[in-house]
Amino acid sequence: MAEPACTIALPSGLSATILAHGATLASLRVPGPDGHPGEVLIGPPRPADHRGERLFRGSSIGRYANRIGGAGFMLDGRQVRLDANEGANTLHGGAEGFDRRDWQVLDRGPRSVVLGLDSPDGDQGFPGALQARADFALDDPGSLTVTYRATVTAPCPVSLTSHGFFNLAGGGPVRDHRLRVAAKRYLPVDAALIPKGPARPVAGTRFDFRDFRPLPGPDEPGLDHCLCLDHGPGLRPVAWLEDRASGRAMRLSTDQPGLQVFLARLPAAEALCLEPQAWPDAPNRNDFPDAILRPGQIYTNTIRLDFTARLS
Repeated sequence: MAEPACTIALPSGLSATILAHGATLASLRVPGPDGHPGEVLIGPPRPADHRGERLFRGSSIGRYANRIGGAGFMLDGRQVRLDANEGANTLHGGAEGFDRRDWQVLDRGPRSVVLGLDSPDGDQGFPGALQARADFALDDPGSLTVTYRATVTAPCPVSLTSHGFFNLAGGGPVRDHRLRVAAKRYLPVDAALIPKGPARPVAGTRFDFRDFRPLPGPDEPGLDHCLCLDHGPGLRPVAWLEDRASGRAMRLSTDQPGLQVFLARLPAAEALCLEPQAWPDAPNRNDFPDAILRPGQIYTNTIRLDFTARLS
């Protein structure tokens, strides 16, 4: 299969490259204040590298983003066992999640591309056959919308998301980045990053991003936590990221209940992952928002990224 699958662009200079492998957002070039487009995703040097070591950089994640504790859950009175690919737990859909698959290009145009994937019954242990679509579309003056849809033939937990590694400066540290998230609560986690206990208030913790604040520095604890988003349901702005050095800013809107915030400290750069999704381990938690998709229902996750000059 030729790579990349498709490059789409706007007259403003915003462009995106999407690979069929993993329905991967491999490149996202965004104009700065001077009008010059610059890369805002940290990915491997070559598109073909996405087929090698599992990196998740820009990939579409499924059937279930994040972690399911104990690689299993009870569903309608029966035990479901999943592929355990992170110790005793399941991460990002198992060892052969949707990021490892070749999606089919269903439609393509100058501003949009649509990909599809069929996942058979029992795939990585998940029940029922699933059909997924991933729509990538650019809109004037400078936005990218990624819309995931899925249907199933049997009840199954479903949470698809895009796993972009963002650095608005295009590389280096993120010390000039500031983040704001509309979340009054977060999920505390254990050593395996499985949620423990109920959601807790962010007030007085390092997870309080209700006002703009810098990202953690190299001598501070990192981030890999789910922030429980305010408001909803429905598409609404939930996160704002800005970089003083480049002058670029990004606003993220979604219709999901959670936002996984992961600060990646890579050998040559730092990056921030903002992953709208269901709450991690929801299939094992009756007190979390329901993440079970049933036959006759349509799963959707809409992620809109709007790029502007600095927000504050």
